[in-house]
Amino acid sequence: MTKKWTVFPALAFGLCVCGAAFSRDSSRIVCSGVAEFVSSGSLEKIGISIDFLDVRAPRGIGREYILSSIYQGKLFQGSIIDKSDNYGQGRIILKNAQVEFFVGTFKLEIGQNNAYTMELDGKINDDPRGGKTLYLIKAKLPCVDLSI
Repeated sequence: MTKKWTVFPALAFGLCVCGAAFSRDSSRIVCSGVAEFVSSGSLEKIGISIDFLDVRAPRGIGREYILSSIYQGKLFQGSIIDKSDNYGQGRIILKNAQVEFFVGTFKLEIGQNNAYTMELDGKINDDPRGGKTLYLIKAKLPCVDLSI
């Protein structure tokens, strides 16, 4: 009779460990929208789509944010290690080789019903193939959580 009751604590412990094994340790959030900037005195618009990947940093200290964007057929990426308590924000440079696409800050915000938005504040290159001019932008992009 005592063997039967000793199984339950072991079973309960096993269920707790399994639950922890299924918890999510990374996030993939995609944010897309239109940003406005001023070029040669006129208001211009640029479509932006940013893939935000959040994973545990090496050695488990902090989080690593990897931001990616494809523009004009090129992949622009940047990453940072965040050891602060301010989730989903930082300063980043999205580039491909030596060509910069975005330089500035990003801030991922969680709103009602777990709806995400990403705020961008910095400079963007609207023609990475031919120019190196960076224009000031501020944008708020709606996001979709693609995490499993």
